Amino acid sequence: MRRVSDLLRTPAGRRLTLVAGPWDAREVGSVVLVDEMRELTTAASGALAILSRHAMRSCDVLDALRLAGRGGLAGIVLPGPSGTTPEMVELARRERVALLAGASDHSLSDTVLGLSAAVRADPGLLLRRTREAIDGIGAMEGAGEEDILRAASASVGVAYVVAGLAGPGANATVIRVGGRPDGYVCWEGEDPAAAIVAQVVATTLGRVRAAAREAEAARERALLALLGAKDTRIAARRARHEGVPVDGWHVAVFLRDPGGDAPPGAADPVLREARGIAAALPGALGFGGTAELSAPPLVTRWQDGVLVLLTADERTTIDLPPAQRSSAQRSPAQRSSALWPSVVGAGGSAAGGTGAGLGTCQAGPDGLRRTAAQARAAAARAAAGEVVRFDRLGVHALLAELSGSESALVAARDMLAPLERLGALSAHALPTLKAYLDSWGSRTRAAELLSLHPNAVAHRIRRIAEALDADLSDPQTRFALQLACHVVLDYDCLPGTTTTISSS
Repeated sequence: MRRVSDLLRTPAGRRLTLVAGPWDAREVGSVVLVDEMRELTTAASGALAILSRHAMRSCDVLDALRLAGRGGLAGIVLPGPSGTTPEMVELARRERVALLAGASDHSLSDTVLGLSAAVRADPGLLLRRTREAIDGIGAMEGAGEEDILRAASASVGVAYVVAGLAGPGANATVIRVGGRPDGYVCWEGEDPAAAIVAQVVATTLGRVRAAAREAEAARERALLALLGAKDTRIAARRARHEGVPVDGWHVAVFLRDPGGDAPPGAADPVLREARGIAAALPGALGFGGTAELSAPPLVTRWQDGVLVLLTADERTTIDLPPAQRSSAQRSPAQRSSALWPSVVGAGGSAAGGTGAGLGTCQAGPDGLRRTAAQARAAAARAAAGEVVRFDRLGVHALLAELSGSESALVAARDMLAPLERLGALSAHALPTLKAYLDSWGSRTRAAELLSLHPNAVAHRIRRIAEALDADLSDPQTRFALQLACHVVLDYDCLPGTTTTISSS
């Protein structure tokens, strides 16, 4: 540990002159600039206090020595050359405080910086500061990133910040999660202790992030299990255990991904964008009243897109601004230009165009499943860059509900399963049957939709009817098959309900 005598041998210390008092009575732990005399009373024990001219105007040297002695300071530095008196010499000796005078041609800031660097470079002090900072970080098990950064900054005396990228030449150490870079801990200055502690901070933040992501992944798995569970009670119990707020009021947003799931190891732009805007969704959705989220939004891949689940403790209403309302309320011209930047944004561009669906506010585990199904069904009817609300689907809501119902989907697929035995025709049988039934049994109209000759449609329909053993002249049979076609095709998000179906 350095003493005043050691500092006087450094480049910054050579400009100082010992005026009175012992130069090795106390170890120097820090260097502080005092602009007001009251700051002497708050300086740490062992500090070397450099007094400004402003500070000396409000207090004389004897008072400064007394305050320094009471606080256990190692010494005080007066601005510019200074004379001595027998009283000053005796008081400095008795208080064990070194009294020094600075050079008139050297700035206070240069003196503070130079002496501070010399003190920080002392091996003993470096080790003590580093050990105390590391011990303090280790005692913060379970704390968040901001608390860890704040505590580390206070213990070392530098400001640590986290950045996604480190600038050229910046003091930075990488944060790793699962062996991969995940940001940087940055700081300013050349303090060796700060560099050592930064490594510990980065390692600690890496563990905090890994634990948080594992907990988030567990919540996502529990949420997906609840969405697909046959026994809601068991799945809800597991979801509660993992921290999914299943018992509140839920609103789901579903982002359809026209590009499908990202390949393993590849970037997932839609999922990344959804996570980026999830925190802003309550404001974008205009949550009514004083409802606030009871937990952070849950964002996960689900079926053919990304599900965002918002949960509040109280029932809330959704009031989209006019420019964001569903297609049921707007003209075709408005629909074609309607975008919801806060939801679709760059994710839509990256994925080639994303449509969004919005479920209604529902309560409890069953309500969570219901709003998610509603949001997905509404998204199936959204154009690229458009958001569609389930409660504005009108007469299409019934089909949307059926499309999101597992039992309806199973029944529809069972009904249409014989079409898989039609060989080469099986891939085109379902679109052909739907187009024929949607055209009220008109082969000519179905042929136009399918870009086929009417005779080809007639041949296909005859084989389809034989495979299904169905009388297509019976109104109830036609209705049941038409509904089954819509349920299956809507669930699979094929464009056959809104655009021309290719025959190839």
